[in-house]
Amino acid sequence: MPIIISIVIFLILTMQTFFLGGTVWLGVVGMLLSAAGVVLSFVLKNRKRYLSNVSALAGIVISVVCCLFITSDSGTGTLRQKEILLGQMASAETAENAEEKYADYVEAYGEDDSSALCLAQYYMRAEEADKSRSMLFKLKNITSIDYYCTMAEWYNKFDKGNFSYVVSTLLDAVAEHPYWAKGHLMLGLSYYENNDNTSAIYYLKKAHLLDMSDGYSLCYLGVISYDRGSYKAAEKYLSDAKALAGKDSYLLSLVETYQECVAREVS
Repeated sequence: MPIIISIVIFLILTMQTFFLGGTVWLGVVGMLLSAAGVVLSFVLKNRKRYLSNVSALAGIVISVVCCLFITSDSGTGTLRQKEILLGQMASAETAENAEEKYADYVEAYGEDDSSALCLAQYYMRAEEADKSRSMLFKLKNITSIDYYCTMAEWYNKFDKGNFSYVVSTLLDAVAEHPYWAKGHLMLGLSYYENNDNTSAIYYLKKAHLLDMSDGYSLCYLGVISYDRGSYKAAEKYLSDAKALAGKDSYLLSLVETYQECVAREVS
């Protein structure tokens, strides 16, 4: 029984330390003591049973103390510290402050995609095209949804006239992530903005099939139907989109604007 309890405490300490914001050094100490208790229990088991139990119980008691200290000093675990630094980087008042937080992150945890992407997005908001692009080139995983989403945003923001790069990026994205509804929606909107309504309709319908709770795909299908003079279809799409809009004020405003346009045409 003490061995089982030690194993359970080891798992709890692991969760507290690395996933729930526990103090790192206390967690590591507790994990080592729990593991030592289990190992000693097995080593001493065949010699003297009471020594086996005493070693396991000692590990349990000290590990529980570590658990209590971790709980009272939560918020400094490995993942929690990373989240805090990333949050500070994203909300920095100046680019210099963001760069300082990035340097702190890299010094503590090494360079990874989370930090590079966070700084790239900060540079994009600060209108720093070259700096944001250079950070995006540092990403190791160039097939993630975050990567594709950010690259498409970069092209739309800093290279708006280059339609082919946006579409190429999003085509790669939906090929890599065929069930990513937002990727299909973004691709459909990109085609719509460049007057390719046939392709836009295809990807907007696909986006709706992948996520029937999102009203944007239906809204833009309604917009395209209105542009084509298919007012009955536009009415249906816009009505369905409005039912899904909820408290999304932008979507509601867009739907109602086009509903008024359709109403004028059919009256």
